[in-house]
Amino acid sequence: MAKRELKIGDIADLTGLSERDVRALIQAYDSLFTYRTIGPVKIFSGNAVQIVRELIDLSRKGLTPEEIIEEVRSGGVSDAPEEPAAEVDWTGLQLPPGMVIDLQVMRETLARQERQIARLAADLEREREERREEVGRLRQTIDGLQGQLAVVAEWVDYFDLQIDEISLPMFERIRRAFGRETDPGQRT
Repeated sequence: MAKRELKIGDIADLTGLSERDVRALIQAYDSLFTYRTIGPVKIFSGNAVQIVRELIDLSRKGLTPEEIIEEVRSGGVSDAPEEPAAEVDWTGLQLPPGMVIDLQVMRETLARQERQIARLAADLEREREERREEVGRLRQTIDGLQGQLAVVAEWVDYFDLQIDEISLPMFERIRRAFGRETDPGQRT
């Protein structure tokens, strides 16, 4: 199989992994793989399947990424015959330690962000309730001020009438006070 050229999807089919897992392994251990590119597609040599299997086996043993690279380069894992994906019985894939830490960091970050979002949502709801109460208090204040303004307007009207009365000539005020209306042409 060494002369055969494979894409990531082919490697995934032969190893029983998802393409995403194969891509993650290839990215983590890029120095172990030989490939050529055709546009955006990487074409791997046939031994890529064996390297992926070795990476999986070594990561299950709990080796560090550096130890795994050393083992694969030294050829510490024996060659296993390739099997189709349907015959491989995998209960789960143990990722390299560096990737597991990254996943844990991602989980912690996501949990922290979820807590922060929940706290911000609670703060927002509390802020909305405070604004509703404040609007209610402002409406009561405005209603009270409008009532006071109505009283002030009545007093202003009253004083305007009084000033109008005071500004009338003396003769006109006396005439109004006694209620007599005279024609301007009549003698008083």
